[in-house]
Amino acid sequence: MTSSIYSTPSPYPPRQARTLGEEVWQTVRLGGPLSLGELGWMSTYLVDAWMIGHLANSPLAISASSLGNTIFYAIAFCAIYLLNGLETLIAQAYGRGKREECVHLLGQSLWIVAIATPVVMLASIGVVHLLPIFGTPADIVAETGRYVRALVWSTLPLMAYMALRRYLQSMNRVTMITVSLLTAALVNAAADWVFLFGHFGAPAMGVAGSAWSTLVVRIFMLVLLLAGTTQSFRANGHRLTRSMLQPSWVRLRSLLRIGWPSAIENLTELGTSTTLSIFCARLGATLLAAHQVTLDLNAFVYQIAAGLSYATIIRVGQAAGRNNLEQVRRAARASLLLGLGFMLVAAVVFAAFAHLWASLYTNSEAVVVAAVPLFSICAFLLLGDTAFVLLAAALTGLGDTRTPLVVSLIWNWGIGMPVAYSLAFHQGLALRGLWLGRAVASVGGGLTMLALWRWRMQRASGSVPVNLSLLAQFSSAP
Repeated sequence: MTSSIYSTPSPYPPRQARTLGEEVWQTVRLGGPLSLGELGWMSTYLVDAWMIGHLANSPLAISASSLGNTIFYAIAFCAIYLLNGLETLIAQAYGRGKREECVHLLGQSLWIVAIATPVVMLASIGVVHLLPIFGTPADIVAETGRYVRALVWSTLPLMAYMALRRYLQSMNRVTMITVSLLTAALVNAAADWVFLFGHFGAPAMGVAGSAWSTLVVRIFMLVLLLAGTTQSFRANGHRLTRSMLQPSWVRLRSLLRIGWPSAIENLTELGTSTTLSIFCARLGATLLAAHQVTLDLNAFVYQIAAGLSYATIIRVGQAAGRNNLEQVRRAARASLLLGLGFMLVAAVVFAAFAHLWASLYTNSEAVVVAAVPLFSICAFLLLGDTAFVLLAAALTGLGDTRTPLVVSLIWNWGIGMPVAYSLAFHQGLALRGLWLGRAVASVGGGLTMLALWRWRMQRASGSVPVNLSLLAQFSSAP
């Protein structure tokens, strides 16, 4: 590290935990609001699904929204995860008290937002046109196309929101993020009521109305975070200047060097969901709807782990910025303790009341019956996915996003997908076979990440000093 990075201490140093108990508390303070917010945001999708499930042709409507969401988010979150470098580098800069560098990085992230947005929009529409190749029924293709063509217009506010969110939460400012995520469900419910069923003079748009309500929600959330970012600038005495918006190739390269493996890793995982949904479409609208019921409720519970993963990146990144190996270990340990402990309880409840959860989601008894057996499989999925995402987040805090990518590719595509296809279509297990293959990949990936994290920490504590921070590369950045 260069002396210019360490020469000036932070006037507002982030809180350092000295014991595991303190670290658990700090993680709860940061990750709790983020997890709560993730649940609030995920509830917007559940509200969508609940209202779509009460349209005239419920199985077709659920199938179209399921397939459309899977396609769009597989592509959109690939672009969003290009911003993961922003979270890592801002957390490390904040750990060393480099507040102005945080603003520089935010400015550079807007280039990623601007370039990625049209790519996501065009790619999402393009994939819909490929659905007939996979044997997707014509009625599902038509309805999915209507949905996706409306949904893509929410890409820009979604991308901008994610950039601002990473800036704020990496500096421990999570209040406005949580408010935006929790209130989004209420705004979404009102917009769904207007656009799906036609109220206040709006036409009844059916499943496409859900996509237009998503645009309204994302604009609302972006406005709230713009207010939060402005408040942060004022509190720190900074502003986003024109020079900070000019391309800084050092910073952009560093952002993308961390971001692109994370983006591809996320694409492999969401691509798995997309492929499974496409395979499910071959089994008919009822089983595809059952797949989506289980997938959405599984994703809702998983948001606790997602919120903790953000906290893990931040806590590990801030510790890495101070080059404090022991605190890096404590941060990862605290996150695993919280995440796996919660998911163990959630998995039991998830499996024990499967019929209740499914019946709350749709009025189709055939869909409920098909979904119930999948909830027991989800219990294992929740534990495996939680271990994977939290340890991937810990490595991301250190700037390593390639290891999670390799593990994900091996388990999701090298092992899980062939097993899922074989069980579903060769062994006659149909929908259960697809989910069993996904469970194999989830548990295997989680155990592999645990072994690799332990090896990484053992290597870092060896006789040769290890520099955990990435900040030195910016000491001479323009």
